[in-house]
Amino acid sequence: MRAGIEDIVIQLTRDRTNIRPGFKSAWHRKRERELLDRHLAGDAPRDGVWKGAKNQLKVETSGKCAYCEADTSVVAHGDVEHFRPKSEYWWLAYCYDNYAFACQICNQSFKLANFPVHGAKLAEPVIPANATASDLDALAGTMAPDPAVNPSVQQFIAAASLEEAGLPDPYNVNPEPLFRWTADDTLREVEIRPRDGSSAAVRAHHAVVEFLGLNREELRRLRYQTYDEARLLGALVQRPGIPADLVTRAEDMLRQMMRDDSQYAGMVRYLIRDEMSLPL
Repeated sequence: MRAGIEDIVIQLTRDRTNIRPGFKSAWHRKRERELLDRHLAGDAPRDGVWKGAKNQLKVETSGKCAYCEADTSVVAHGDVEHFRPKSEYWWLAYCYDNYAFACQICNQSFKLANFPVHGAKLAEPVIPANATASDLDALAGTMAPDPAVNPSVQQFIAAASLEEAGLPDPYNVNPEPLFRWTADDTLREVEIRPRDGSSAAVRAHHAVVEFLGLNREELRRLRYQTYDEARLLGALVQRPGIPADLVTRAEDMLRQMMRDDSQYAGMVRYLIRDEMSLPL
């Protein structure tokens, strides 16, 4: 994972060297064949298939929720979250590239099956009328990308981007230009807001607030604690006459707070780089 790349307000990177065999190659085709059979029988995807991806997804977020950037051991346990809901995109239920690690509050209390799109929705796979077993065998493995096959993945990402999803994809979109953070020192809270008045920023902000609850009260208050500490360290770095060793220590502490394994790193980077203009 790239240093400094983290949650839905930054960007995640998939580590494709550690994908479990059950999600690629022959197992990928086998599971898609099962998914087709269940869909044709009117059954939901088999629950729990995606749980095998949880450990690796958690590593990729440093144990933080891919959406709110809080430590899941603090706010709630983490889930394997379907970015495109499996109830609406049944053919992506077993798709590794549709998974993210998210806290139960973001996933189960807010996002649920919400997934606003502003473009044309991804088309369902075409299942031939009176499909034979051979037809289904041929279709299996083609509905979603094999996560170990780069051309397959890139084709899926390109097709999915045409939906213009309201929620930024934590793995395939750089959301940094979309958001800013504003502190209220009286209430001791920090809100996420649109970076500017552009339609992309406004739509993304509405989506993450409405469907992920990223301005819920407990998050606003938890953010403020980190924000206030980072602001104090930033002010110390900028203040004339501070001993060089203290400035160095404060800069090191800020770099730590901006690391991808620190809570609310995206907010801290915005504060330090954009608001305080510190070259860290």
